[in-house]
Parts: sequence; C-alpha cells; structure tokens
Amino acid sequence: MANQTINQLVIAVVSGAQAGGLTQRLRAAGFYFTQLDSWGGLLEEPTVCLLIGLDAANRPALIDLIRQCCQVHRQYIPARLDASMLQVQPVMIEAEVGGAAVYTVAVERFVQL
Repeated sequence: MANQTINQLVIAVVSGAQAGGLTQRLRAAGFYFTQLDSWGGLLEEPTVCLLIGLDAANRPALIDLIRQCCQVHRQYIPARLDASMLQVQPVMIEAEVGGAAVYTVAVERFVQL
C-alpha cells in the first residue's frame, strides 16, 4: 500500500447480513478498508459502513464487487405495531432489504501514520 496512490474515499453502507461476504472479497482483491458497525434505517437493521481509500482507477472493480455481494432482495419482516395492536401472530410485511449506498469523495491528501 505504500506505493499506492489514494485519491478517492469510497463510503459504502451495506447490510450487516451481506457485509461478511463483501469484506472477505475486498480483502482477497487487495482493497484496504475500515469497518464501522452501525444500526438504523427504517427497519432498524444492523448495517456496516466501510471506508475504502483507493486510486480512482480501481473504483470500477470495487463497485463491481459491491454489486456482486450486496444484492437487493425481498424479505418478509415483522411489522412494528403498538402493544395495543398486537395480535396472537405478528403481522408480516414484505420489504426490500440488502443492497448498498455508495458515496465517493475526492481525497486531496492521504497520509498513513
């Protein structure tokens, strides 16, 4: 990594369920990243925020890996209802889960200490 130019920062927010497979593939492909665990969103599911420094020329390969590992899919999840509305069996709703939100930021200067 000492000779690698870092001129972009990619911030990828991915589903916690899909993060393990993605991080394994990123390591195998030689990408370096910092992983931040988080929680939130409408479904209050665990997510992972990956901070990935790279040369802009490697961004298409990175995006391809993320696309392969973080597919959106439909899943039935329990609806969150007030206690007064609870029934014997929880109400299930269909939701799209997974996927990734990817942000790219230009890096003016990168220093590793």
